[in-house]
Amino acid sequence: MSQPLDHAGTGVNLFATKDLSGTARWFEETSDVLDIDDDDLEDTIAFVHKGGMTFLSPILPDLKGIVCTAGSRESHLAILSRESAVPCVLAAELATEVPSGAQVRLNLTDAETATIDIVDAPVVTA
Repeated sequence: MSQPLDHAGTGVNLFATKDLSGTARWFEETSDVLDIDDDDLEDTIAFVHKGGMTFLSPILPDLKGIVCTAGSRESHLAILSRESAVPCVLAAELATEVPSGAQVRLNLTDAETATIDIVDAPVVTA
């Protein structure tokens, strides 16, 4: 069973573009990128904690979007995202946990603020 739409948070929109939806995937450290073995990333919205997450650079052009809980429009991640035309939400304040595998929607039409919504989350079993 899927959960209903849940507003997960807001952040700084790097550049205005159309809304997009994809699958959330957390990248916590370099090994998370190195462990990718021909994964299809075109539907992946990467979630990271630091604005200087340049370890994403090898896969950045393949990502659908990025959400970072830190950073600014001048951070390394922002510069790389702009150069690769990959939508990016910075300084995201998440009001709820966004688990890897959740279907998320980013509202990116406002030039300043982006919103992050969980459309469908994976079922967690105990």
